Amino acid sequence: MSFDQIIVHSSSPTFCNIKPGNLFFVKNEDFDNDKFEAWKESFFKRGLMAFSSQISETSTAILVLNVCWTRKILADVFVQAYLSEKGYHTGSVFDFVEELFSRMIENEGFPHEVGVILGYPVEDVIEFEHHQGHDCKYCGCWKSYSDIDRAKECHCKFTECSRLCEKWYDEGYSINQIITKYQTLKTVA
Repeated sequence: MSFDQIIVHSSSPTFCNIKPGNLFFVKNEDFDNDKFEAWKESFFKRGLMAFSSQISETSTAILVLNVCWTRKILADVFVQAYLSEKGYHTGSVFDFVEELFSRMIENEGFPHEVGVILGYPVEDVIEFEHHQGHDCKYCGCWKSYSDIDRAKECHCKFTECSRLCEKWYDEGYSINQIITKYQTLKTVA
């Protein structure tokens, strides 16, 4: 899979506006900074931000966010209380992302709180930590401990979105064309 295909596969639910964010990792040898900068520019025109950080000798984390959606999530009182307990200051999306990447690099254990800005219910993020990733009721895009039907529905929607966007990208469609095709398909369905 090329770097561009990885970006499309891993971030399509966010650029199609059905998920607030996507976090994925690429091998450092596969990370292409010039292409990443081009994607950042393309995403920015659509109200999205892309961040990257080399978190180890072998991998780079890439986070693609719908900034407005992420601001709303971080403004939620329950989310703020949870993140405050974890030592975050949620004054801005950028401060949160900076702290998140810092924690990834310091490797004090993976910061599972990232799940809240990826669209996972905060209850499931808390339960995941409490159960150390075990005893979930459903495992799809995230481990669900509460609303299984919603988790299944989201998993199917995100997987289908990625599949379609990859297909269209491989057929030569631009990101704008892919988003238009997806929105049209979503409206018809």
